[in-house]
Amino acid sequence: MRIEINQKEFYEGIQTVSKAVSSKTTLPILSGILLKTEEDKLKVVGTDLEIGIECFIEAHIIKGGSIVLPAKYLTSIVRELPNEKIILTTEASNNTAQIKCDQAQFNIHGSPADEFPILPEIESGVRFTIKQNKFKEIIDQTKFAISKDESKPFLTGGLLIIEEGNIKLVSTDTYRLAYREDQINEKDISAEKVIIPNKTLNEIAKLLDNSEDLIEIIITENQILFKFSGVSIVSRLIEGQFPNYKQVIPNKNNTKVVVDKNELLSAAKRASLLAKKDSNIIKINLEKDKLIITSNAPEIGQAYEEVSISLVGQETEIAFNAIYLMDCLKVIDSEEVVLELLGSLSPGVIKSKSEDEYIYVIMPVRSA
Repeated sequence: MRIEINQKEFYEGIQTVSKAVSSKTTLPILSGILLKTEEDKLKVVGTDLEIGIECFIEAHIIKGGSIVLPAKYLTSIVRELPNEKIILTTEASNNTAQIKCDQAQFNIHGSPADEFPILPEIESGVRFTIKQNKFKEIIDQTKFAISKDESKPFLTGGLLIIEEGNIKLVSTDTYRLAYREDQINEKDISAEKVIIPNKTLNEIAKLLDNSEDLIEIIITENQILFKFSGVSIVSRLIEGQFPNYKQVIPNKNNTKVVVDKNELLSAAKRASLLAKKDSNIIKINLEKDKLIITSNAPEIGQAYEEVSISLVGQETEIAFNAIYLMDCLKVIDSEEVVLELLGSLSPGVIKSKSEDEYIYVIMPVRSA
């Protein structure tokens, strides 16, 4: 293989697919990136067998070919090269590659391309499209509540639901639950319900931009494909039964508060500085026109914060894990949020005031 390729575009492509490269693997080939010429482009692929990312880069193909090069060294080398034309030459007989750019030259050892696992080609299944910025927002508003408990694999991903022209993404770690709903472009498609791994959602959110360009999604029995901006991501799906989230979301309350989101976030952040480090507990008292946040670290001191609110219903108090509360407030776009409560021992519900499509349920904690 011999190609000429722009350094900046080459590095961006390598960086994109390297997110799927395995850092710990018993298969050495998976620590590499596949480079393969196809017509007038260079195909770049990374995979850890659970998620695979593929993209195409414009290149001047002098001689076609393919090779797998170690991701760590390839990324480091290309990153440090000047933004000039790179000449990449490979030798099939001994699986070596030469990278030349300006006055720099590197020779590195690779592996044969035929040992690299082929990403599955997904062409049929439940297919729909949604704007990139919208899908990114959906992921960002739910992914932080995904469980890290590997003993319950069905909670280590987000539940994606397609039904009646709507998309829903739900996540929970049993201490809190995040739910986001929006519309997709296709109205008459089959209903589907799958669990997408946390890693996949995280990497997609990083790669999506804030444009209104479409992302195409195809769901099969055990895999899902995402196609956008010249990038294709194939991921396995998690098996198992996701909990019935509808039973978790309270459908009644006796206290409803409207509060400025940024003021509440700032107050919670400051109060958390003196919360017990092992539990991060902050106590919230809701009175007629104010919300009072207090925290107590016995050996250090106490914090007191006061925020103006609009309250309907009963005055009450409740304690939350400050981190869980702040995680939600950081991803809500509206200036005001609604807090709904049903006593100090029942889950609290936080919603965006302008939209009912985002719901966050947070379990209370017992304060000392």
